[in-house]
Amino acid sequence: MKEKRGLFVVVMALTILGLSGCSGLATLSRDNISEGDKAMLEAKESNASLNAPVELKAAEDKLEAAKAAFDKKDYDNANHLAEQALADVEYARAKGSSEKERKKADELHQNIKTLKQDIELLSKRISL
Repeated sequence: MKEKRGLFVVVMALTILGLSGCSGLATLSRDNISEGDKAMLEAKESNASLNAPVELKAAEDKLEAAKAAFDKKDYDNANHLAEQALADVEYARAKGSSEKERKKADELHQNIKTLKQDIELLSKRISL
């Protein structure tokens, strides 16, 4: 009888530990999804959707998949997908910012080229 009681105590302890581990993972997953939502909003506000639409869409898809996994109580997968989505959002923001700066540099380069042409034209007129 004592053996059964000891086994019952061990099984209950393992169950409690397992459940507390799941709730910790659920909290972590929920927090990562929330952080992903916030990062997604900031990325859209920073115009990443204009300069890195493919990357932002991939992040958005992973975030939606994380939410679906969370709803199914697949917290491990939800956490993994939320972390991937967050990394993808950060990449999209960085790429979007880089692309925006590249466009500015191209515009400056074109302006300089136009100014050089104007200077050459003026120099030729003055020489005549």
